Amino acid sequence: MTFHRRLRRSLRVVAATAVAAAVAAPVAAAADSGRSVQIGGELVAPAQVSSWQAQAGHQRAPRLVQIGGALVSPEGLSQYQQQLSKAAPVQASVRSGGSGFGWSEAGVGFAGALGVVLLVAASAYVRRTRLSQA
Repeated sequence: MTFHRRLRRSLRVVAATAVAAAVAAPVAAAADSGRSVQIGGELVAPAQVSSWQAQAGHQRAPRLVQIGGALVSPEGLSQYQQQLSKAAPVQASVRSGGSGFGWSEAGVGFAGALGVVLLVAASAYVRRTRLSQA
């Protein structure tokens, strides 16, 4: 095989590996290792599923919602929100200045891309010298 065919084949393998890694990483992260099971809106340890099912028919303690440091029952939530809206309107602050472009993130991306380019160029150079010596 010529150098270009081997290079194309190697690039196809690298591309296929990158696609497989890009697909496998989120799938692996989404797979829960059995830490908890969601039943009825609650996260329950797998060992406690049967005890949760035994208590499923019982009345639960009232839940509270924390808003702005205050604990409010779900029934009184709309009344609490009305009181807050009457109190003082909140002004949104707009930050001006700067171009909005993240130079530090761009630098990290450029360094990563440069590293990949150098790695590919070095491997192509090594392959080429090995082929010319053979």
